[in-house]
Amino acid sequence: MTSIPFEPLSKLTAEKNLAAFIVRARIDLVAYGTDFDFESNCWDVTAQRLADGDRSAKQGKIRLFFSKKLKDGGEPMSDRVRSFAKAYVRSEMARFFTSAQRRAVDAFRALDAALDTLGLESVCDCDGTTFDKAVALLLPQVGAATIDTIGPRLGQIARFMDEHGLCRYPLDSWKYQKQRTCTFGRVGKEYEARKRAKMPAPEALDALAQAFLLATEPQDVLTTSVAAILCSAPERINEAMVLAEACEFEQTGKDGRQYLGLRWAGSKGYSDHIKLILPGMADVVRTALARIREHTASARHMAKWYEANPGRIYLPPAHDHLREQELLSPADIWPLLGFNQKNGGNTNRWIRQARLPIVPVVLKRGRPATHMVRFADFERHIVSLLPDGFPVADAKTGLKFSDALLVMPMGLFFRSGKNLCMFEPLRYHHVSNALGQNASAGSVTVFQRVGLDPDRRLFIKSHQFRHWLNTLAQGASLAQMDIAKWSGRANIHQNSAYDHESSNEIVARIRAAVGDHDKVIGPLAEIPKNLPVSRAEFAEMTVPTAHVTLYGFCIHDFTTTPCEMFRKCLDCREHVCVKGIPGKVERVRQALAAAHHQLDLALAAVADEVYGADDWVATHRATVERLGQLLAILTDPNIADGAVIQLSDSGTYSLSEAAIRDREVLIGQAATLPDRNAPALPHHPSAEAAS
Repeated sequence: MTSIPFEPLSKLTAEKNLAAFIVRARIDLVAYGTDFDFESNCWDVTAQRLADGDRSAKQGKIRLFFSKKLKDGGEPMSDRVRSFAKAYVRSEMARFFTSAQRRAVDAFRALDAALDTLGLESVCDCDGTTFDKAVALLLPQVGAATIDTIGPRLGQIARFMDEHGLCRYPLDSWKYQKQRTCTFGRVGKEYEARKRAKMPAPEALDALAQAFLLATEPQDVLTTSVAAILCSAPERINEAMVLAEACEFEQTGKDGRQYLGLRWAGSKGYSDHIKLILPGMADVVRTALARIREHTASARHMAKWYEANPGRIYLPPAHDHLREQELLSPADIWPLLGFNQKNGGNTNRWIRQARLPIVPVVLKRGRPATHMVRFADFERHIVSLLPDGFPVADAKTGLKFSDALLVMPMGLFFRSGKNLCMFEPLRYHHVSNALGQNASAGSVTVFQRVGLDPDRRLFIKSHQFRHWLNTLAQGASLAQMDIAKWSGRANIHQNSAYDHESSNEIVARIRAAVGDHDKVIGPLAEIPKNLPVSRAEFAEMTVPTAHVTLYGFCIHDFTTTPCEMFRKCLDCREHVCVKGIPGKVERVRQALAAAHHQLDLALAAVADEVYGADDWVATHRATVERLGQLLAILTDPNIADGAVIQLSDSGTYSLSEAAIRDREVLIGQAATLPDRNAPALPHHPSAEAAS
């Protein structure tokens, strides 16, 4: 008898849907262009990303590789995954930025490896176990930090497959579990390591200030000037790269002083905006802008010339006579390329690399032929070097190269010298390499060139300026909305990722507020009279330490006793809240909602005459009242961010207090503990209104 294998209808349906989805993406969709090579395993999407305003496309070619990584042999994905991955990226990811597209490809690469490991023949056979295996295989390769950016994309792929019937098993319940756990702590080796990675080293910042004054070479002047601008405002490097030449905004304040602002092009969902520069940095920024213009004016002039003369080469006035020549000798070319007479041999190498046709010409009888090139060929090649998208430098804002601040003669950062006929934008790698971000590759840093770092120890990443300024703003108790606006950030909840205040710094802030009614609410506002110690010493004794909790900070001294409140932080007198800390208000609001729910359950139990329910009603009602008062203070616009709120006695005893009270009852003595009928928080108008 001949056995006939049967395929489940669910699998046949999924494979049919998958095939139709791939055909639609290959033929009907126009993302990346109508003449796009769908079958290629390397997609060059630079032009489309430029048109969509993706500023990363300005830094180089944007390619998507539907293959394994080079270290794994560079082999293509298997047939069962590759076409689906391409169809998904073209259909669902084309509108997203480059980083999101690459993460989607990485997710499919991990899914392909999981199918291999589990021995599955079709992507339609995927289930939750397959996606779990993809995560497990990817984790040791990239680490928890990277997989937390790829894993959510796996979850989106799973939901897409489930919603469109591309798998035989349900996948709607599969969700990526974040690998990195948050401890809410600001102490320990892990925290310190993260802070060092995100924040610039103090010695590097000091050296940068010196390099700004010492720089004389054009590339050093540009690097340190861009860094100075980034030190004045927490902007992203891509936003600095598209500053207009006329970016200043001068304004006279009510105090009669002159204030400087810069016009920034927003990104990541934030609109274009004008941002005032702190007065202490205004003159530094003015100097930086003047220095940048000095070394970029010729490039803007070239850009304007090319706009008015398409297809023709720009020549400096001293070399304009070359237009009348049919042939150019190496001696005619090397000054235009920035070479000098000593390294004129580089000209011949450049001609070969540019693949310009060589015309041998015998100048005099008996002398060897010299190699010359036609002016038309030289002109055609130079014009082909115009930056992608010319004349537009930034598709999002419509900024032209002729109006951009950070354009420069081509080759300015190379030893050979600057090209007198062509310009280019200042790119991210020019700045990052000069600041030492790529020191392992042997690039010479600005610190080395000005003689400040002979041992090659100093480096700064451009994004560290943003983390540094945000942390300074957090330490100054700036409102979270103001920090988000100052940083050009559309999502206020992202502030916390840029807050690197340590516990020691938090302790210092709380101690500074002790006894100051303008900075603290609660018992810490009062200092006993006739203290035998100074205010600073009293504050140090009152607040010996602080560690982060879900709602604020615990100032209990754990060197004396362990926690006796069993993490009942909101009932503890040694717990403080700081107004304006990201995420804390939301947690208090969630706790209040949970307390309301518990109170409703207790009231329902009383109605059902459940024994002992009255006690739970009293407990939950007190909790609701306490949380309501605290939330009212934390959301009161009349209280400045940074205010320290210490909770008053709630009537809940610690273990030690309960033991003392029990002993006093047993021996018949009067209790000497504080009045437990005191209000949960000191009188405050907003708290009274909330209750």
